[in-house]
Amino acid sequence: MRKLYAIPAGLLAALTVVAGASSQPTARTHVVKLTADQEVPRCAAASKRHHGVALFKVTNAATGTVSYKVITTDLPGNIVGSPGAHIHLAPRGTPGGIVQPLTLTGNEKGVVARGTFTNPALVAAINANPQLYYVNVHSTTCPPGVVRGQLG
Repeated sequence: MRKLYAIPAGLLAALTVVAGASSQPTARTHVVKLTADQEVPRCAAASKRHHGVALFKVTNAATGTVSYKVITTDLPGNIVGSPGAHIHLAPRGTPGGIVQPLTLTGNEKGVVARGTFTNPALVAAINANPQLYYVNVHSTTCPPGVVRGQLG
């Protein structure tokens, strides 16, 4: 009998914690698969072996602080500060404008971008409609972008 009462008590405790936390903005983590096939326009020099992943963790939703890491394979060309890596605003299949630059590490493969940014308006917009945002990595061979992935 004790187990029957322990489950509802535990459930009640969990709901209390969730209800208390709901007054705060939700912190989220986005894991984004980057592929050459998603890039628009697709770079002729890119192939299926060119891919990566981008990790965005909202560390403070109230201030809009995000830590990120972008990891790629050996992409064609050099990844340089301009063009570099960015978050863009546009739905899948459409190129869009840059809304947040990402700091490059200087590596040509592996962790190519890492850092933090604070942008509360962007975090709120991404949380509301992540499918409208994408991250991509540009190179000297593929200035419009080599690999891309939608956040939602």
